[in-house]
Amino acid sequence: LFVTGGLIAPGGIINDDEEYGKFPFSLFVLAAGDDPLAGAQRWGGLILKLTRRYKYLERAFAESSAHILKNIHRYTEAENKMLALGVGVLVSEGFLTLEPLKGLQDDHLTKDGLALRFLTDMLRVYLKENNINQLHKALVKAKVGDLIEFFPTNKRDEDCFARHFEAEDMPVLIELHAATLAAAQRNAFVDDISSILRQAREEESDDDEEEDRDEFIQATNLQVAKAAKAAMRTHKWEQHKTVSLVWDGIMNAVTWSFKAEQIEAQLLRQIQRHSPVLELLTTEPKSEIALLKHVQLYAHNEPRVTKYFGRIVLELYNTDVLSDSAIIFWATKGA
Repeated sequence: LFVTGGLIAPGGIINDDEEYGKFPFSLFVLAAGDDPLAGAQRWGGLILKLTRRYKYLERAFAESSAHILKNIHRYTEAENKMLALGVGVLVSEGFLTLEPLKGLQDDHLTKDGLALRFLTDMLRVYLKENNINQLHKALVKAKVGDLIEFFPTNKRDEDCFARHFEAEDMPVLIELHAATLAAAQRNAFVDDISSILRQAREEESDDDEEEDRDEFIQATNLQVAKAAKAAMRTHKWEQHKTVSLVWDGIMNAVTWSFKAEQIEAQLLRQIQRHSPVLELLTTEPKSEIALLKHVQLYAHNEPRVTKYFGRIVLELYNTDVLSDSAIIFWATKGA
């Protein structure tokens, strides 16, 4: 009622009051003038005041919003524009999350560009009051996914994405998409490395002779090294960035013991097993410093290994991954 001005019947059809027409304080009435954004902002202020007074309406409104957005194919272009402005205002104010947008990713809404048009109008309002980092956090929190999912299926590529938001003068969204894609590539690579090591660990037998086990570990390290080199070529990653990702993959492959006294042994054993890969990716001083800084951050963020940071650095030195000059530089200038 407060959005469309009438009751939404099954099928998304809006039924206005037979005697009075549309509810006068609805979005579709207040934003129908010469300045739709100003009308949407007045409407947003009304909704905020109303829900502060009647708290139970807040949840009902959030649930109704998801239902309303799923029916944008039944509204006129002007109504969708007003709806996008209204949602943008409420999301900007923190009243609504971006979660209702997930309903716009249905094929029947994306195929003709309806979802994309709505998303563009809504984000333009949101970005007037919020920065791109806030948008990224809001998207992650609502688990909306990549913005490219709102494009028609045949236009879900980087070129179409860039052309659309360039035409809309919203370059920050292109930058956000590029950063999101790069993060996804890094995460996928780390997962691949962890998967290789876990699978190898499962195939390794405790009954193998020491020589056979060493050969098996060497073969595994070779596989990881090839994957790292391939990723560097594909994504144009530099060595100092790649070695940090390989470290994460190696550590993520560990199934940590619940017994605190076994953590150190597990940690050092993992470094000893896969130090040849790290050594291969630290042939430049910049890479050694990058790895050292990353390990420091890893130890800080991983409580179970924090107190073993010194032992990690010593083991990386003993296995020729880090040089004494890199450690001295890090200790004096690079920490």
